[in-house]
Amino acid sequence: MSDAKNGDVELGKETAGGNKKKIAIIGGIVAAVIVVIFLIAAILGGGYKTPIKNYYTGLQKANSKTYLKAFPEFLREDLEDTYTDEKLEDKKESLEDTYGDKLKISYKVIDKTKLTKDEIKDAQKALKALYDDEKIKVTAGYNVAVKVTKKGTDKKATEYTSFEIYKINGKWCMMPSTY
Repeated sequence: MSDAKNGDVELGKETAGGNKKKIAIIGGIVAAVIVVIFLIAAILGGGYKTPIKNYYTGLQKANSKTYLKAFPEFLREDLEDTYTDEKLEDKKESLEDTYGDKLKISYKVIDKTKLTKDEIKDAQKALKALYDDEKIKVTAGYNVAVKVTKKGTDKKATEYTSFEIYKINGKWCMMPSTY
């Protein structure tokens, strides 16, 4: 009889240990799923503010690779000659002439207005007319008002500007002002 009792106790210990293992495994799986969701969200976009961030970060650092990420992939090759590291460095130096060394560009989105379905269709038509050999699908868009502050060692100034930001082929981007 004592063997049965010991067997029950041993079985109970195994069950409790088994439950702890199951809980740990489930917790690990849930954590892994959450990490995967965040990675997918980071890879697929980051929202309508991402092109604005790339635009100003690329300009401030004179980094064409970052700067060009603000624009649709199908335009980047065309823009590579216009927005090289050297040309962005010239633009940055011009800003430093005005504002002084240690240039910092900060921005804040102060308003956004969702583009209408007609405005989105018009943008898609215009892009397809220019790039008829590309697969282009415009699915959303915003007109975004931005407060931009440029500050250097000599001067600080704030200006307001706006961008039309589009979701093209699943990624948020802006169109260069020359288009």
